[in-house]
Amino acid sequence: MGFVSEALQLMKMNNYSEAAKLMESHLNDSDLKPSAKVSIMSWISECYAKSDDRQSAGRWSEQAGRAALACQSIPKFEKMKKAREEFEIAMGHYEAVNDVKGMGRMASRKYGMTTNPTSSSS
Repeated sequence: MGFVSEALQLMKMNNYSEAAKLMESHLNDSDLKPSAKVSIMSWISECYAKSDDRQSAGRWSEQAGRAALACQSIPKFEKMKKAREEFEIAMGHYEAVNDVKGMGRMASRKYGMTTNPTSSSS
């Protein structure tokens, strides 16, 4: 995961778009754990937001939320919490670019999630 330190260096230099692209290019690395992918997707979203690409930021927050729900190594309560947070962030990014479909999709995902962490629905 040496690419993470390189991405952090790019972020320090305010080169957020390049940092996002670098992290995107490593998401399918075989040694990357699913829980790490969730965090990286979240970082990608943050980078796009800081480079003022709110549409891409929303898309990556949405993907991070979905990946969190699918991640078997994260406890159910934590994955639900992470997904809600990511969907809320995505909704804000979509709102900033007036993406009504994106906002609706995220509202539906966020508010459609069960509040019972032991429920089988995700």
